[in-house]
Amino acid sequence: MKFSRQMLSLLLCGSVVVGCGESKDAPVAGSDSAASTATESAATMEVASTATADTATTAPAAAPAATNLDPVLVGLTEEFEDLPGEFAEIKKAYEAKPTDPEAVAVYVNTIENLGMMQGQRGNKDVADAAFIRASQVLTKALDANVAIDADPLPAVVFYNHACVLGKTNKAAEGLAILDKAVKAGFSNVDQLKADEELESVRALPEYSAKLTEWEARFAELKKQHEEMLVKHAQEELAKGESFPFDFDLVDVDGKPLKLADLKGQVCIVDVWGTWCPPCRQEIPIFVKLQEKYRKYGFKMIGLNQERGPSAEANAATVTEFMANNSMNYPCAMISDEVMAQIPEFQGFPTTLFIDHHGKVRMKAVGFHEEAFMAAVIEALLTEKSAEAKAANTN
Repeated sequence: MKFSRQMLSLLLCGSVVVGCGESKDAPVAGSDSAASTATESAATMEVASTATADTATTAPAAAPAATNLDPVLVGLTEEFEDLPGEFAEIKKAYEAKPTDPEAVAVYVNTIENLGMMQGQRGNKDVADAAFIRASQVLTKALDANVAIDADPLPAVVFYNHACVLGKTNKAAEGLAILDKAVKAGFSNVDQLKADEELESVRALPEYSAKLTEWEARFAELKKQHEEMLVKHAQEELAKGESFPFDFDLVDVDGKPLKLADLKGQVCIVDVWGTWCPPCRQEIPIFVKLQEKYRKYGFKMIGLNQERGPSAEANAATVTEFMANNSMNYPCAMISDEVMAQIPEFQGFPTTLFIDHHGKVRMKAVGFHEEAFMAAVIEALLTEKSAEAKAANTN
């Protein structure tokens, strides 16, 4: 099934859909698959645009007559002229094979994102109808034992449905759907407690006991998730991807920044840009890592590629961003020569893990969680400590 650039962009956005209430800055699902999906579709910025172009069709499906326009598309066709025909194709594929996991996932994901678009345009009734519809289609598939391998889609769909029920005073139904969202992988307890559209659900007498049950589940899932991240980090480090890498730059404060001066320390070099959402998402993590591990011989470095009109404007952008985000490590503009040293560069952010000998030990592309990066740092610091101990013994 091929889609135009517009439709593929819409589908890619599905990985970062959040709950329909007010707490829109918080992620909906806390599983690793949620983070990975967000990374694959949004975090590796340049890869997403390339995949879209590669699969674009030169002849989009013809749009259906306006009188047959699906309700979820009302008000969107002028902005997305190919949308009616392509949505009809997606719907047709689902109706032809309602037990096909891919057809179900694409159909549900598209409805969900169209609902988000309608909500952003103030068409709340259309958005709510879309969320309910997506939930009903997904439930039908799950009841038929269709294996939907599209995390965090089920958690998102059921959470948004619960929001609709909550704000329409169908609290008991909302609680039941919210329980389905949790079982599907939703684990953001802060959003549960803050979302205004769930106020009626939280007022239910049975909600408190349910929340206690969920929080215990969340704690166990978090533990399992972090253990999985540590294992994954160790496996990636063991692969030992390395390549020659060096830099001799001046940071945005005018101070020298050389990799040679950092030998003896374990380093992370973050290749990023202030314009890149997943890059910005990682900054608080890097700040925490620098604060936690600096006394053990760790150094965090940012190398920026910005898109301003001049070198001066780019430096000013980075300096302002650093101040606004309490960044406790230096950043410099990456040169073309340094960028060219990174083989098969795929997108932003790209994170290089460098040991105390100045050797690149691992390259990671896209957003990664704190536990993953901390596990790599700790492994490299352990190597450093063991080497120093052996040297002192000899």
